[in-house]
Amino acid sequence: MENDNQHKKPPKEYIELLERKLYVKEVGIEKRLAEVEETIINSIKPGKKRFAKLNIALDVSFPPKSVKRGAADGLTYFLLDSAFELYFIGNNSALFIELQGILERFCLNKACDFIAADDIAKTILEDSFSKKTLNDIAEYFKTISLWNVEDVKFARKITHIRNGIAHKNAELVSKHLGDGKKSLITSIDEITKSVDAIPFIIHTIELLIKIADGLRPAYLSHPRFKARLEAYSAVIGMTLNLFCDSEFIALPNEVKFTMLNRIFGKTYLLGSESLRDKIGEYKKRIIPFHDFLGVDDEKAGKLHQELVDLGMEIYEEMRKDLNVDGKSEVFVKPAPISIDFARLKRKKL
Repeated sequence: MENDNQHKKPPKEYIELLERKLYVKEVGIEKRLAEVEETIINSIKPGKKRFAKLNIALDVSFPPKSVKRGAADGLTYFLLDSAFELYFIGNNSALFIELQGILERFCLNKACDFIAADDIAKTILEDSFSKKTLNDIAEYFKTISLWNVEDVKFARKITHIRNGIAHKNAELVSKHLGDGKKSLITSIDEITKSVDAIPFIIHTIELLIKIADGLRPAYLSHPRFKARLEAYSAVIGMTLNLFCDSEFIALPNEVKFTMLNRIFGKTYLLGSESLRDKIGEYKKRIIPFHDFLGVDDEKAGKLHQELVDLGMEIYEEMRKDLNVDGKSEVFVKPAPISIDFARLKRKKL
């Protein structure tokens, strides 16, 4: 009995492969190299047309002379030369890998910048994040309101496309860029070449801008700046006023110690090493200062000056921390308290 599959027509994808590779092209490495060279030379004219089309799209998405265009210009200057070269010659497969790689590395670096309180913490975080992927962290940027749902979907889509191309998984590439029916490795380039890559370039730039906070002042958009500003603003008034609230002064020293640790806790975690050192020195002196008020004017006066100086140093360290991520002008300095020691009468120690 004749096999039912004997005269079955092979899938269209196989027929196209045979026509493209066997019936048309000559075999041999030297022939392939010559053909690649010819392809690149012949890509100049269509590449210019692609660039003209890309320029129009960029002007629409990032209007010339706008703040958004300035941010796009800055990021593309440093990051997208290779991506533009690949787009020019029409190598969309390599372009998708390049775009995803830029976005992934930029996101991983920025995630560490946002979270780290100092260089030591950043080194630890970079090591922890070294095996993370864009898929792993895309949701983080939605959580901190830099990306929206569509941005996260795009980041995951371009990662799937990149993985399909890098691992030669034509079905995965076809699923996200085509009809999902292609399965041959040799179909990957045909699938990517049939796609308009401009929206992928535009969206990648948009996501980079959002993460780089190119459209908003740092004090509104940088999570670490915002956290530091809130924490520092909450304690700087009490610090410069030497905690000279009658109710606080009246507390037992053990309670004061606990409360000081709690009050400065967030600042201590977010602050630089220098700021933490100064806060530690301040906490050592503030309770003895309260003990000497109205009891020993000489010792109280000496500690008062030391604490005022430390308070000003703490303020300046806070400003330095804030300037790392933004502009510290929004950080307001209260006036230090003036104390009339003659009016403070307490029982002698």
